[in-house]
Amino acid sequence: MFPLTSRSSNQVAQSRDPFSLMDSLFSDWLTARPTSSLVSRARLDVAERDGNYEVHAELPGAKKEDIAVEIDGSWVSISAKTESQSEKKDGGTVLYSERSHESYARSFELPQAVDSAKAEAKFENGVLTLTLPKKDAPKTARVTVQ
Repeated sequence: MFPLTSRSSNQVAQSRDPFSLMDSLFSDWLTARPTSSLVSRARLDVAERDGNYEVHAELPGAKKEDIAVEIDGSWVSISAKTESQSEKKDGGTVLYSERSHESYARSFELPQAVDSAKAEAKFENGVLTLTLPKKDAPKTARVTVQ
């Protein structure tokens, strides 16, 4: 939770604008945000088709070489990093330069373990598609007691 500073009751009472309190709360919240790099949650769609889980993860701006997928039993983790830079020049003088770095991360558990050796991943138009075959459930065996 971000710390919020509040206006004194005199400042609010003196203001005739009914939205001034809300403006001050949002202003205080925005200035109190941490400045560390943010990790966004990738938006997911998960479906079950033909004995597979099909996962669609939105990773806008990512390149396929910057995406990592890890599978551990029924746990799936997706992460990606993006970087962009734009620069406008007027002759030899830089007038404007902007850089951005963003990370995506998402981990979730599926109802059944996945056969990671048969898993497939495709990345097209900012969407990662995973086809994750379900691992056969272990067969129960009866042991005769002697």
